[in-house]
Amino acid sequence: MTAEPQITETLARSDPAAIDALIPKIYATLRHLARRQRAHEAAHTIETTALVHEAYLKLVNQSDVRFADRAHLYAYMSQVMRHILIDHARRKKAQKRQAPEMMAGEAGSEIIDVLAIDEALSRLAALDQRLARVAELRLFADLSSPDIAEIIGVNARTVERDWLKARTFLSTCLMPDA
Repeated sequence: MTAEPQITETLARSDPAAIDALIPKIYATLRHLARRQRAHEAAHTIETTALVHEAYLKLVNQSDVRFADRAHLYAYMSQVMRHILIDHARRKKAQKRQAPEMMAGEAGSEIIDVLAIDEALSRLAALDQRLARVAELRLFADLSSPDIAEIIGVNARTVERDWLKARTFLSTCLMPDA
């Protein structure tokens, strides 16, 4: 991956034009993140390309965001994509409540899945912010333990222990009888 050091150098400059030029180099990774995000959304209510483009628009409209390295950029973009999917699911759920006869063929419980994951992550964040951040970066950004450790400022072994705790908590929250 020879592009990775170039990505970090470009991000360090914080030049909007350079970041725009960087997008074609990281587009494949952003699509991978979007596909991973969509894997958690059973209803697939937004296409991968649309999700990447909407996340990119949010990125370029945020002038105050600075990135330390590629892992930080990918974590940020993953979080943006997650919020886009959650907002989309909420809008769809609200439309379903307003006009249930128009949504008759769609599976409502599939929309709730992404909302249930968000709810579980929110509950985890209320108990322990670091565990929630580790879970979010692992599940949605598909980052490795060393990358997560670098972002949150702990060692990789701590990230692995945190992931085990977070995964247990989330599994419990997402059980049908919970």
